[in-house]
Amino acid sequence: MPFRQRERFERTDVPRYSPYRNAIAIAVLVAVGVLLVVLLGTLWAKAQKPISVGNESLSKSLQAQGQVTSPDGYTVSQDSFTNVLVLTVDDVNAKSPKLTKAQILSLDATARKGTLVTIPLDTKVNDGKADVRLQDLYSGSGASACIVPLATAANLRMTHAMLASDDVWDKIESYKGAGVSALLSHGADLLYSINTDMSAGDLMDVAELVQSIGVNNLKRMDAPASQEADGAGGNWSVLNSAQLGVDIGIMVPAA
Repeated sequence: MPFRQRERFERTDVPRYSPYRNAIAIAVLVAVGVLLVVLLGTLWAKAQKPISVGNESLSKSLQAQGQVTSPDGYTVSQDSFTNVLVLTVDDVNAKSPKLTKAQILSLDATARKGTLVTIPLDTKVNDGKADVRLQDLYSGSGASACIVPLATAANLRMTHAMLASDDVWDKIESYKGAGVSALLSHGADLLYSINTDMSAGDLMDVAELVQSIGVNNLKRMDAPASQEADGAGGNWSVLNSAQLGVDIGIMVPAA
């Protein structure tokens, strides 16, 4: 009886040896290795930058503020306000950053509106010992020392305070709708551009409130002030705190 030659079939479930297989595997591993090196390098670089949130010195100064008083004919609004003292400096991470601008960001969460008030750097404040210009107080004693004197001169209570680079508002606007995770990862540069009493959560709350109002919708104004002789042959700016409160909306006509 003749035997039939068995047919051979290729098994599709068993990989075939290829002389290029090892080379491809090595190339893939090298590519993955390069990506890991780049990723780790990026993360390491970010880890070396100071993330200055939760500044205790600023927090203590905020807690030391006095109460707001109502000028004649006015009373404090019942709206929910967040007032942030923003001191813009040339380099947040410098040992002695130079003050270039002072502003108060007042956000009315109830009415969904906000005001960004620019404070003259030569504003007259009292440090508890003598009258002095705001910029001189900052230069001599730092940001924390400015909070109580300026809050008193403006008759406002600051909710938060921060040192920031000049582009901080552009960065906040760019994270619109991004959420907390994006702020802490893709928006990490924001954290490297400020020094604040706020926690990351506080910062996110303020950023989201600003976003809901719209950076471009913020009312921008110079603080109402007048010039007064400083007693040494020069002048300094004296804030009109009553008008400032009315302009921001914190002070409303008494019923």
